[in-house]
Order: sequence, then structure tokens, then C-alpha cells
Amino acid sequence: MLMAGVPAVAGSPFSSLVGTWSGKGTARLEGGKSEKLTCKGYYSGAGGSELKLNIICANPSTKVELRSVLKYANGRITGTWEERNYNQTGTITGSADDSKLRLNIGGGALKGLLSVSIGGETQSVSLSTQGSTLKGVSINFARNS
Repeated sequence: MLMAGVPAVAGSPFSSLVGTWSGKGTARLEGGKSEKLTCKGYYSGAGGSELKLNIICANPSTKVELRSVLKYANGRITGTWEERNYNQTGTITGSADDSKLRLNIGGGALKGLLSVSIGGETQSVSLSTQGSTLKGVSINFARNS
């Protein structure tokens, strides 16, 4: 039973993302260079209205560590993010439904798009940026058992 004045988060896409994920990715770097990465994703949240994510991708020469705290209400997402190895921080705004998060990221000279496609036991994450030597990351994740 819903109580008046309490926002419903039953339709929140965050609930289906909570857990530990692993997969393979590709980093796109300045000058057209790309590198294969092994990735882990750790998502935690409470009640469907907040999601904390930590995505770490690495290979012997490159590491990408994206952390974010997202808040969801009425189909809209707001939050903050940081990338620890490229020393970038900023804000996130966007929208979500049951199958995808569509997020705009910004901070300083950096601008970009982050999308997360949700498919039950799999998800794909795509980040594209301007204003950094890291031009983007694409990851295909599977849920850890």
C-alpha cells in the first residue's frame, strides 16, 4: 500500500542494477588509440531512489575508475560522478526507464554522455567524453552469481 506523500519508486530502474557485475570493455583514448579492458561493476542502492556505482576497468597500461552517486525521482536522474585516474569530477543529469539510463555528464571542460542499457542479467555501459584524453569507454557486463 502506498502512503500519500511518499514518492513511489516501484518503476525505478536502479533496483535491477544493484549487485556485482563483470565483463570486458574498450577504452578509446586521444589520437584514436583503443585498449581492451577487464571490468568490474559494483552497484548499491536503497529503495530504488539512490544508486551508488563504482566501475573499475583496467589492463596493464590503462585504468579507468568511475564512481557516481545517482538519485532517481519521477523518471529523472541527478547526481555526481568522478573518474579517479583522469582526475575528473562533475554532475550528472538525465532520464531513465526500465531499459535504459540516459545521462549527461559535465564538469570543468569535460562534457559527455553515459548510457546504461539494462537487460536483466546483462547490461551495456557506454561513456563518451570531450575535454579529456579519455574519449570513451564501452563495457558489456554480466551479473555475477
